[in-house]
Amino acid sequence: MNNWAEEVVAKWRNEGVKLNSPATALQIEKTESILDFTFPDDFKQLYLIADGFEGLDWQEHMFTFWPLKMIVKEYEESDTRNFIGFSDFLIASNFIGFNKNRNGVFKKYSKQYSDLVDGELIANSFEQVVGMINSSDDLIY
Repeated sequence: MNNWAEEVVAKWRNEGVKLNSPATALQIEKTESILDFTFPDDFKQLYLIADGFEGLDWQEHMFTFWPLKMIVKEYEESDTRNFIGFSDFLIASNFIGFNKNRNGVFKKYSKQYSDLVDGELIANSFEQVVGMINSSDDLIY
């Protein structure tokens, strides 16, 4: 395997994580249109292989990656229009996502626990944060 996303998906499958079927380019484009946000290429690379975790299954460190439909749902129900979550830890203890106004990937706690409603920068890229999640890096908690 020569693609980081294929390697990550193979790791998750090997660990027994239930994954959704791949998203299509059209589904990603429609999601971007709804969110008024363009996902980075590395995000698209992974989601073209697996559209998040099935039934909100989680990997060994208790993070789940949301399907596109849930990304939209969570965004529409959120307290801010700048944060676009795509993952959460231990059933919404914290969220990992993008910020429309800043490059990188951010960690956010629910509004009642933090003034940082748009999130705290934790990684420069989606690929980097997936690696951090899979290795249980302290910054993701």
